[in-house]
Amino acid sequence: MIPVAYSYRSLFVRWKTTFMTATGFTLVVAALIVMLAFIKGIQEVCETSGDPENIIVLNEGQPDEVLSQIPRSTASQIETARGIMRDSQGRPLSSREFFMVASVYDYRIADYVMYPLRGVHPVAFDVHSAVNLVSGRMFRPSQSEIIVGTGLMRSQKMSIGQTINIGRKSWKVVGFFEAKGSAFESEIWCDLDELASQFKREGSYSSMVLRAISPEAAKELAERLSDDKAISVDAMTEVAYYAKQGESAQSLQAAVWVIAWFMGIGAIFGVMNTMFAAISQRLKDIAVLRLMGFMPWEILISFLLEAIFVSLIGGAMGSAIGYMINGFTQSASIGSHDVQFTFRVDSTLLLLALAFSMFMGIIGGIVPALSAMRIRPLEAFRA
Repeated sequence: MIPVAYSYRSLFVRWKTTFMTATGFTLVVAALIVMLAFIKGIQEVCETSGDPENIIVLNEGQPDEVLSQIPRSTASQIETARGIMRDSQGRPLSSREFFMVASVYDYRIADYVMYPLRGVHPVAFDVHSAVNLVSGRMFRPSQSEIIVGTGLMRSQKMSIGQTINIGRKSWKVVGFFEAKGSAFESEIWCDLDELASQFKREGSYSSMVLRAISPEAAKELAERLSDDKAISVDAMTEVAYYAKQGESAQSLQAAVWVIAWFMGIGAIFGVMNTMFAAISQRLKDIAVLRLMGFMPWEILISFLLEAIFVSLIGGAMGSAIGYMINGFTQSASIGSHDVQFTFRVDSTLLLLALAFSMFMGIIGGIVPALSAMRIRPLEAFRA
């Protein structure tokens, strides 16, 4: 077997060519990691946004809260359904909510900003158990006060006491809340009745969120409400709702791999060209190896290892660059929700990127390695 040292020493001899070829793999791997980290961040938000014990109820045929309208009479009928958890006073844990996205002019940047707004009643904080106030205080009904999710607070650099013009009023920020990294952290919450009156939506709601005693009971209740022809609503668990909202990330993942392969073609031809050039410069070396008794398949493995080393060097550099995006916060749209998410680069993603780089190296190196294997010693010495 030809020593492995022969392969990597050859790369160091031609270090300039090796570096330029590896750069192609670096760019492909870095781009792949950034795109997959983006998708992973979106998926993480979708996975943490749903409570398995909560059921979200929308108007029949409407896939998103912003399009849904549930009349007050229907809401009252829904709250009589069997299976809804009750509080200590026997009242149903049912949160009637008004969700919308408002375009608000921000004087600090002299431009319009889209703010997701959710009007709720106090019971919402018993239903959405993940929502917790972390600073300031709770908003008071009919006082034009709002609380802001920590994700939106960070991205828009908000502070307690700041005022925001929404509708015909100026609303005051009185607190910030967190929700375990879910989509709620990118929203503004306020009094439902006051928000609805600002936008002439009294008497109906965008959605209702009901709390069941267990995840199994939540699924059963959702099916029962969806099958009830008397109320004409679509009900599903929050987990299912946000998973459906995040389906675009799944299709985007397929597109990312297609883009990566098209980018990878350039890296594959780059390493192929490099290896063919190396073989043409080392014809006599290959002939000497054959005369020393090394078999053709050993020549093939030696040159294939060179291509793999180049791809791994480029992949390692690309992984280092891609890892720098880890923890970076950005906003993206999931359905009608504009959410704050964090790019996630973990060990699995890094290993996947390195494996992809090595696979490209094998594809690009196999043809030159086969060519080197077929070289005849006597013809090489005459060349």
